[in-house]
Amino acid sequence: MSNVLILGSGYVGTELYNFVSKEVDNYWLHSRSTLDYSDEAALRKFIINNSIDYVINCSGFTGRPNVDEGETKKDECWNLNVVIPLKVSKTCRALDINYIHISSGCIFSGYEKEFTEEDRPNFGLFDHSSFYSKSKHAFETLNDYGCTVRVRMPFSNGLHDRSFITKIRKYNNLINFVNSKTYLPDLCNFIQYIISNKVNANKIGIINFVNPDAKDTKYLTDRMEAHNLDNKKWNFVNLEGIDIKAPRSNCVLSIEKLKTMFTDFHIEPEDVAIEMALNNIL
Repeated sequence: MSNVLILGSGYVGTELYNFVSKEVDNYWLHSRSTLDYSDEAALRKFIINNSIDYVINCSGFTGRPNVDEGETKKDECWNLNVVIPLKVSKTCRALDINYIHISSGCIFSGYEKEFTEEDRPNFGLFDHSSFYSKSKHAFETLNDYGCTVRVRMPFSNGLHDRSFITKIRKYNNLINFVNSKTYLPDLCNFIQYIISNKVNANKIGIINFVNPDAKDTKYLTDRMEAHNLDNKKWNFVNLEGIDIKAPRSNCVLSIEKLKTMFTDFHIEPEDVAIEMALNNIL
């Protein structure tokens, strides 16, 4: 049985730990307050002492309430999204263990195609983009070890404050774009699939993990209304009607690589995932 270290006790890290720890006790969840993984020596010692086989880095800067915070906290954003993950990657490489880094697909924008892992980001370091997106692209550019899993607009079966479903409930004005999203129970199943099958994560490289058949925002709000989750009515406006500091990524990611590499892994279409989430919330 593999020993697994999850770094970052935020939304994704906690969801993953809660998902797997019900069945096994060989998982550790640590934030920097309980294990300073920015200290390569401390991380190395923990990995060796606990015979860790997989390190899953779910830590990072996302911004509160949104990515606009990255425009005013650039040093913190860069440190959490680039510097520290690279240190973790370096440590895992030195110990020859599996490294899985949970990242973001918000380094693309536009609808000319479904963006693949082979496409050059058009909303990253060298583009008119948010500093958050620049930091995510920077990590991909500088890192050459492990598996980088790109997720987008994550949501789950609860009303966590970082869930996309919870976030849009807070706003009266929304923009109606089609966007890939990630249902976290599917992501947790995928990570568990990799570990249970002892997949060499370092041979996966970059992989998009979003639910297929992306829907627009209005589809989600319509389903929320149908489930009586909210009594409010949203106003759908253009970008000029939204008070934002940084540009936003709007795009659809391809999961052809996921389907090709893992033919026996099932991921739900987005509409099914939305229904599952809403049914579990109520």
